[in-house]
Amino acid sequence: MKLFKNGINLHSELIDFTSKAEKLFIFVPYIKLNALKSLLDDCSGCVAIFVRWDTKDLIAGASDLEIYPYCKERGIALFRNKRLHLKAFIENYKSCFLGSANISARALNHPESNHYNYELATVVDDLNIEDRLYFSIIEQESLLITDNIYQQFVDQLPEKKAAFPNEDEFAISLNTPDKDFLISSLPLTYNVDTLYRVYERMDYINETELNCVTHDLALYGLPFGLPMDKLKNNLKDAFFNHPFIKAFLTNLIGGNGIYFGEAKNWVFDNCSNVPLPCRWELRENIQILYQWIVKLGEGKYAIDRPNHSERLFMVN
Repeated sequence: MKLFKNGINLHSELIDFTSKAEKLFIFVPYIKLNALKSLLDDCSGCVAIFVRWDTKDLIAGASDLEIYPYCKERGIALFRNKRLHLKAFIENYKSCFLGSANISARALNHPESNHYNYELATVVDDLNIEDRLYFSIIEQESLLITDNIYQQFVDQLPEKKAAFPNEDEFAISLNTPDKDFLISSLPLTYNVDTLYRVYERMDYINETELNCVTHDLALYGLPFGLPMDKLKNNLKDAFFNHPFIKAFLTNLIGGNGIYFGEAKNWVFDNCSNVPLPCRWELRENIQILYQWIVKLGEGKYAIDRPNHSERLFMVN
């Protein structure tokens, strides 16, 4: 394993890694706008960035609020996670450039100077399934930044700055996001039996299948190491108690079920779009959702095709 050193080759190696990435996820707690711009100049594959954005960090200037308009302009999803402290650049959840450096001029020595921080980094070429699950859990716990959320930061931060350092609590008070759920609230693994197979045997067809399984394990809070009977029971309980599933199934109460087009419209109206570890279209997402509901419902739900359109309904 080769170490990259700030002031010598860390910045150039990171640029090489990011510029080659087809699907890049960045997890860095402190990000400065100019440093981010220089890092992504030659990178077209960045799809999501996770930043700490703790109020005190913003007051102290460790991170910039202005990274949100920049990310929005480039079509990059920005997430906030106040527990974030690791620094990692993930290529399609397969390989990882990790180290101690934040995204700032001194941490990356760009532009070059004699006052850089001492930082180290390296590359892990093949993340295993537990590594991928760790990052998927961080994703599930993070808050998607929208125009509404960003404006609340802009409005409240001057008041918090004026009170500094005479207060102990500087938390930004954020109202409910624009929509109730993220599109990542839907299961992604093509069917439940596939998840069981990958979990039990670590046997997967390709990177997409593996990433979908780790997404779903994180979504439903399922750790590795459970006996299969316990995994199945825990998955069923977690699935039907997930807020998204509970809300979606209200469409089936007191009626004739929900037709495929209606389901697509409901998801579109209630979910914000975020990057996913696969390229399913919404039609495929709904088909997967239907399969999971029927499989885990164990006879409580069924699918038919009246009027040539799939319908999910409750079995009397």
